[in-house]
Parts: sequence; C-alpha cells; structure tokens
Amino acid sequence: MNQKMKIQAAALCALLSAMAACSSNPGTGGGGAANVSPNAAGSGATAGAGVVSASDKPLDVMMKATRAQLDARSYRANVKNSASNGTTSATVIEYVAPDRYHMVTRSQAGGRDTALEYVIVGKDSFMKMNAGAWTRFPVDMSKMISSFRDPKFIEELTKASDIKFVGADTLGGAPMLVYEYTINNAMGMNMKTHAKSWVAVADGMPRKSVSESEYGGVKTKTEMTVSDYNSDIRIEPPIK
Repeated sequence: MNQKMKIQAAALCALLSAMAACSSNPGTGGGGAANVSPNAAGSGATAGAGVVSASDKPLDVMMKATRAQLDARSYRANVKNSASNGTTSATVIEYVAPDRYHMVTRSQAGGRDTALEYVIVGKDSFMKMNAGAWTRFPVDMSKMISSFRDPKFIEELTKASDIKFVGADTLGGAPMLVYEYTINNAMGMNMKTHAKSWVAVADGMPRKSVSESEYGGVKTKTEMTVSDYNSDIRIEPPIK
C-alpha cells in the first residue's frame, strides 16, 4: 500500500472509531451526502427499546438503548469532533443493516481542509477525496466496521458502575432523560471516556451524546446526534 493510501486508510480508521460511539451514543440528524444513490432500509417503522422513566435503573436504560440501536435497520448520525492537537471534523454517517455505510467527513488540521467520502457495501469499499473521482479502496473494511458495532460494548457499559440519571431535558420538543457515565479502557483501547447520553422517553432510543476522551495524550470532545431510525435510507456502490 503506497503512502497516500496509508494516509487515507488511517483517516478512515479514525472515522470508523466514531462508529464505536454510534453503538452507545445518539439525536436529531441531517441528511447524507449526495451522489450515492441509496438500498431501501425499511418502511420507516418506529424503532424502540420501550418507554423509559426516571425511576428506571440507569444501567438498564442504557443497556436497552444500546441493544435497540444495534438492532435498528438504519439511521443517520451527525458527529462533531475537536481535539487538543487542533484537529476538528464534522461527519455524517448513514447506516443500513447489515453492512452498508455512507460517510462524509470534513476535517481541518494544520490549516488544511480535507473532504473525504466513503461508501462501504459488504466487502467493497470506495472513497473520494475532495473534488476527485470515486476510487475502489483496496482494503476490506467490513471486519473493521463490524468490530465497531460489536455487541460487547454492552459488556463495557456494565463495567461503568457510575452510570447515573442526571435529569430531564428536551430535544426538538421531545422529552429526554439524560444519563452520565465513565468508561475506562473500553474495548481494550486504553482510553478513558466520560459521556452524557440523551435517551428519548417515548421509545428508549439514544438521540444525543457528548463525550470527552483521552487517548495517546490527545484529548478529544465528540458531540453526536442520531436520527431517522429505520428510515428509508439507500446506499449503493458509486462505481461498478
């Protein structure tokens, strides 16, 4: 793999790490990028873990919300990242079960702006940088992506013994319950993460999260919102 491809692969790995948050975190959403003619993800039936209340055990609420999100047929996530090294990024992630992803990220580092777009359908991966043409990515990213949607994350939540209910809130006029927790060494990554998650009262689905992490001496803040659960999102390979 040449140096340029290594850099692009590293960028994709960094982007996919946001999917780990998608397994437990959540919101309101935005649309995906154009030029990817999307496969149906269902008729828009409501996803849900069930109605939740402030009297429910915080760990139970978070575990059910995480399972329900992993079971969703589709959703969109908007992710904003900022790091202590000066890097910032904004990403839209679209997911269609079981193995279709469309990701658009715009990042700024060292005064340089970069736009990257990825489409992953099964074992086929495609990418486009800035205003360039679509190219087939020579690396099978399917196994890496599936690891970021690993249900073992639920086990990590059970280790976060300090999960607590911190109050009620609203998002887009909908009632939410807010939970706070800290996870150390999640998935063996030697990373400490402190997070707040907003869970919808009506269906127990995660809608928003704000987390702060430290890894390799770099501190990162991530804000994520998730929407359009089980909506009709279509993702197709951009080239044959």
